[in-house]
Amino acid sequence: VINNPFWWSADEKFFNNALMTKLGIPLPKTVLLPSNDRPTNTTETSFRNLKFPHDWDYIFNYIGFPAYMKPHDGGGWRNVYRVENAEDLWNKLGETEQLVMMVQEEIVFEDYYRVYCLGKKYVHIMPYEPRNPHHLRYATTHKTEGEAREKLLKTIHDYTIKMNEALGYDFNTVEFAVRDGIPYAIDFCNPAPDADRNSVGEENFQWIIEHAAKLAIEKAKEFEPGKPNISWGNFVKDSIK
Repeated sequence: VINNPFWWSADEKFFNNALMTKLGIPLPKTVLLPSNDRPTNTTETSFRNLKFPHDWDYIFNYIGFPAYMKPHDGGGWRNVYRVENAEDLWNKLGETEQLVMMVQEEIVFEDYYRVYCLGKKYVHIMPYEPRNPHHLRYATTHKTEGEAREKLLKTIHDYTIKMNEALGYDFNTVEFAVRDGIPYAIDFCNPAPDADRNSVGEENFQWIIEHAAKLAIEKAKEFEPGKPNISWGNFVKDSIK
């Protein structure tokens, strides 16, 4: 089984952000917010351990505006909001009902990359423009040049492997926004990533087909009946030693 379904079902963005911080991976400043509406089957006494009222001034000063707000376990750009100020955040938070949201610092980037990582070793770095229409997001180029670009791509390569070794994913994509030469990990929970020829383009499509097949063949050859044949990340394995 490629990608452990037991870990995938437990995966969520805020926990992973905390894990990446522990690994020393640069991240946007991030705060987890309680859901706007109380979850089903809870009462006004269910969250007695939650500090209330929230220190909104601290949160806003820490994150800064504009910022991005998104579900802690979402994907596919669903329920992602750009918030301009405190009032805008509160108004948009009111639309999220029972979703638990994260609010993150905006990284104003000069380069942006989406990275395939297969088998925690095969890495393919793609310039990516998330502000373009879906079918044109890969129709962009590097803006960083020369030795600076080589150093940047080496850092992204190493971060990508480190992140996937920790998470345990054999098939994943990671996204980095580059500000002042530093790659900030923006999204790294994509265990069923887009690999459609019409969106990723022919070159990227051929890479993912070739390396997905190579990984599947390797996994088939490594299979041992009666033994666990699913991957766990270093974080989980180290926690049970």
